Amino acid sequence: MAGALPDDTIDAEPTKTFFIDMFTRDIPLDQAILDLVDNSVDGAKALIAENGGNYDQRWIKLKFDKDSFTIIDNCGGFGRKAAREYAFKFGRPGGTARTPHSIGQFGVGMKRALFKFGRHFVVSSATSSESWNVEVPVDTWEVEPGWTFPMTDLPADAEVSEASPGTQIVVTQLRPEVASRFNQGSFQNTIFDLIKSKHRQFIADGLTISVNDRHVDATSLLLLVNDGLRPGIDNLRWQEPGRDPITARIIVAIAPSSPRQAGWYVVCNGRVILEADRTPVTGWGMMEEANSRILVPSFHNQFARFRGLVFFDSQDSSQVPWNTTKTSVDQDNRYWRETFDRMVEMMRPAIDFLNELDADIDEHTRQESPLNQYVTKSNTISPDTLKATAAFQAPTRERFVKGPKMVTIQYSRPVDDVAILQDALSVHSAKAVGEATFDAALRRQKR
Repeated sequence: MAGALPDDTIDAEPTKTFFIDMFTRDIPLDQAILDLVDNSVDGAKALIAENGGNYDQRWIKLKFDKDSFTIIDNCGGFGRKAAREYAFKFGRPGGTARTPHSIGQFGVGMKRALFKFGRHFVVSSATSSESWNVEVPVDTWEVEPGWTFPMTDLPADAEVSEASPGTQIVVTQLRPEVASRFNQGSFQNTIFDLIKSKHRQFIADGLTISVNDRHVDATSLLLLVNDGLRPGIDNLRWQEPGRDPITARIIVAIAPSSPRQAGWYVVCNGRVILEADRTPVTGWGMMEEANSRILVPSFHNQFARFRGLVFFDSQDSSQVPWNTTKTSVDQDNRYWRETFDRMVEMMRPAIDFLNELDADIDEHTRQESPLNQYVTKSNTISPDTLKATAAFQAPTRERFVKGPKMVTIQYSRPVDDVAILQDALSVHSAKAVGEATFDAALRRQKR
């Protein structure tokens, strides 16, 4: 703090060392990397919104090991004014213009990642009309007075320029614990998989992302449709006075059986926040408090075909219901609470159908179940094509009944007693004993 303080005034200004330690402590390393990718994606979104084009022309490259971390993109960069007034401030100043439909809206991601990774960083950026460079040796910066960063012209070796607009970040002198994890193949695979899932929509739209020279391909999320099997779709919209509108599109559907992919997917402004969620956060195990009635059961593998998707979108990204680390939803958010209620309502018909499907498989076996054969032979469709509101549709078991309705009978008897009847009836299984004895008893009753 400049100048001497009066005797009756206390200096409570935080030290830089304390601030950096607290600033970086609660963000996991993988989420810090995702924050930087989010910023690059925002750059691509802004560039396309301003100049047209598509994601096919945009790329993001990450490289990291025990010595350094680098991320570089050709997503338009940002100018000196944005760097001075927003990018390097610890938080978003009031009145700062936002990237429409952005995903990096909290204004802390880049700084938090840089300080978490290491003790020296260089950020270079260029638009089509200007460029700049910021280099910070953290050990020196921590002991200097003031909270400013020096801005210079781009160095000659920068990989971005006004002719090739984008942003380049290089962090060296890595913290020991960070260097160790960056050097692990398992951690590199984790980052690869996270980017693949969290940025599924942008990659599917053509954005190229690579991690240590490995191209990240898009994940396919397909739903099943048939003449009597249709996803349920609902569209919600809110408009507060003086605020940008926010929308939520809910899709409930049946999909190819996969316990790993089953559950709810929550997407905010294109960024996946929850993936294949099977927890009470998205309604699983929901009880009606008034009479303890189960509204939605806890997840079980018989629901491996369930897919639920929620797409929130708003030009003002502070309105979408994510938490500050974009790892879950803000369950106190009004828009989430209202959407959650509708999600639970829309789940129920799909759960009922999957219970019917499970009963049909139990009666006929998976290979012989008419209902399972019908579902398995259905066509696939991308959820991105589903826009108009529609009720969930699914066939009943009665549609496939041929002949009398069947029921499974189960009971247990001593093995030695069953073996005696197997010999007497000349059959070779306990099931055959049950069928033969039932048929004999039925014939006696029908005489």
